[in-house]
Amino acid sequence: MGGSMKIYKFGGTSLGSAGRIKKVADIIAGALHEDKLIIVVSAIHRVTDLLLESATKASNGDSRYRSTLDELDHLHLSIAAELFSGTLLDDVTVLIRSELSELNDIVQGVYLLRELSEKSQALVLGFGERLSARIVNSYLQERDIASFYLDARELIVTDANYADARVDTHASEQKIRKCLASFEGVPVVTGFIAAAPDGSSTTLGRGGSDYTASIFGAALDALEIWIWTDVDGFFSADPKRVRDARVLPYISYSEAMELSHAGARVLHPLAVQPAMKAGIPLLIKNSFNPTVKGTRIERDVPSEMRRTLPVTGLTSINKVVLLNMSGSGMVGVPGIASRLFSCLARHRINIIFISQASSEQSITLAINPAQAAKAKKILEEVFSVEIEARQIDPLVIRRNLAMIAVVGNNMSGHPGVSAQLFETLGKNGINVIAVAQGANEMNISLVVDCHDEDKALNCIHESFFLSQRKVHLFIAGTGTIAQSLIGQISAHRLNLQKDNDLDVLVCGMANTRKIVLNNDGIDLQNWQSLLLPRIEHPGIEGYFQLIRERNLHNTIFVDCTASAKVAEIYPDLLLANISVVTANKLGMAGSWPLYRSIRDAQRKSNARFLYETNVGAGLPIINTLNDLKNSGDKIISIEGVLSGTLSFIFNELRKGGKFSEIVRRAQAAGYTEPDPRDDLSGADFARKFLILGRELGFTLEYGDIVCESLVPPEYRGEMTVAEFLDRLSDVDAWYADAIKEAAEKEMTIAYAGEIRDGKASIGVKRVPLASPIAGLNGSENMVVFTTERYRATPLVVRGPGAGGEVTAGGVFADILRIASYLV
Repeated sequence: MGGSMKIYKFGGTSLGSAGRIKKVADIIAGALHEDKLIIVVSAIHRVTDLLLESATKASNGDSRYRSTLDELDHLHLSIAAELFSGTLLDDVTVLIRSELSELNDIVQGVYLLRELSEKSQALVLGFGERLSARIVNSYLQERDIASFYLDARELIVTDANYADARVDTHASEQKIRKCLASFEGVPVVTGFIAAAPDGSSTTLGRGGSDYTASIFGAALDALEIWIWTDVDGFFSADPKRVRDARVLPYISYSEAMELSHAGARVLHPLAVQPAMKAGIPLLIKNSFNPTVKGTRIERDVPSEMRRTLPVTGLTSINKVVLLNMSGSGMVGVPGIASRLFSCLARHRINIIFISQASSEQSITLAINPAQAAKAKKILEEVFSVEIEARQIDPLVIRRNLAMIAVVGNNMSGHPGVSAQLFETLGKNGINVIAVAQGANEMNISLVVDCHDEDKALNCIHESFFLSQRKVHLFIAGTGTIAQSLIGQISAHRLNLQKDNDLDVLVCGMANTRKIVLNNDGIDLQNWQSLLLPRIEHPGIEGYFQLIRERNLHNTIFVDCTASAKVAEIYPDLLLANISVVTANKLGMAGSWPLYRSIRDAQRKSNARFLYETNVGAGLPIINTLNDLKNSGDKIISIEGVLSGTLSFIFNELRKGGKFSEIVRRAQAAGYTEPDPRDDLSGADFARKFLILGRELGFTLEYGDIVCESLVPPEYRGEMTVAEFLDRLSDVDAWYADAIKEAAEKEMTIAYAGEIRDGKASIGVKRVPLASPIAGLNGSENMVVFTTERYRATPLVVRGPGAGGEVTAGGVFADILRIASYLV
């Protein structure tokens, strides 16, 4: 027959309520205009679980199995009451009740015997499909579609392995062809169930209704097999875990098999084989969204639809256990592997993943956690002699792991896929515990910690599928710099998406009192109103814990505070593979032990640490210095003015102003701290020079910087700001004289710093009028590098060295530098 016949299989969620069954009938009625159909149904959503629960309770002597059966009763009868009325409802109720009373008797028997054999269990589990096929068949008749109920146990022949039976393809195909050689109307077939040669019920394993559909399709040479489910098709990754996953319009049989075996729940792994053998396309369709094209699975993807991407899809099994067998006694001993695998096969333990080192010293297997203890016990018995003789170590079990499979036909002959894969995982600090790749190069499977599963899926998916990459920022501090930074990110986000294929998401903001978190990105237009009081997870440690729990890929921590406490957690952040961008000097200018531990953590980690704005705000000072060093230049000295406030005061002095009046003006204009003595002490300037000195490789502490304070010693004690400013005029004459004396020698004075021969000093210095420092304006900063290459004419970096906008701009530039490394 063949030709225009199609198999439609409907999954449990598609049949989950009366409304959904009506929708399924609409789909069937629409298709019958063009094609002859055979319908295969799964049990109604949740029914198979309830059946197993009732039988398990009964076998444990728990009389509550009855209430589980009542729930099944209610579920089916209430759907029937919504679909039917009058005498038809009575007829359907009788059908349902007769199936349920048979079920009741069997489970009662299990309860009395306190024993649930695989044979009884298979019989119990099959009732779900028997009930759903009865209801769907009756409803199609109610809609005037000629249909008939067909019990697959009469047609599909299997061995007597009840729970996960093997199909006798030849015998089954003969029976199916004979029964359906010619038929009128629409057969409604029970999925999942079959029968052993003696007629006893068997099942085809979880999700086996897909397999039923495929067996019928192959036997009857159908045009296509349509699997109706609750998703739009095969996705490039699980959309519940990877938000940017997309539907794959076409995949090959072999890709579908690999993805299904490795955990994609869209299709039963065995369902592909009969279809593939008969060359019948499989379609995955969404019964809730029937107009969507879905995924088409066939031998060869049409050339115009061939993807250029090497990877087709990712999938994961989020609970696996690794069994590791190792020992020197395994090397060069033939037959160890065959004993291992044949003994696991005998006990029907399914091996998800195998990896063996070439030294033959260890074999690693991934198996289902439910079978772990059994497998360990069996293997310890089989290899007891070798374990006692210490040729094989005791078996090690590792739990809480996930397996991720990266699948694609185009991976073979595409060098660099593994490199890209492991580089992406490495940059995100994801430890790969075991790896396996088949020689067909269609699947690379890796085992990672459960906690890292979502992060791994997202970063691999982004790396292979998306032109646009994401970075996730967590900002500490909500002051001027943070506010300017948010403004800049908000203004440039669309440009970065368009021109750089980069999406910058701010996923967290916190200060000591308030916090806002959102994995999908905070709304940057009104983030201030979203901040909530911090109740749990206090302090920077609490914020760090929340960031780690979220475990997002490409995470960058941005420090816009001036807090020593925040700087102290940089090493922890780096060791957790979270990159850091900081405008806070107290890390790099902190104590030597903190500085060393930041540097050590940086070396051990794949994360980046950037702090350009620590010296000279947005000016490229640290980068310039590193470029000079890395390219082999020798730094002779660094001189400069690295305080906007002190630059302003001395630039005004040179124009002939009075020192005390200039300080007052600077304070009024907001150039200084509320107490100008904080600036005049030179402490902030000294920290910046400490950072530069350490950059040059010198072991320096803050106390090693010789720093002249501009606050006369007698004004440093307990004195109000007003009193200090009133008395400051006493030193005006000293500055006026110093400038006059310098001018006679074609020089002027400046408050500047210098690093030479491992020593750093800062203070009032005479500089030639021709010196770049003498030409500064306003509150500009300047650094002068004298090096082997730049000896005659030193390299000068000059510009604004303070201010929220320029500092935030420098922080943003550092964020983008890390982003281009990460992605």
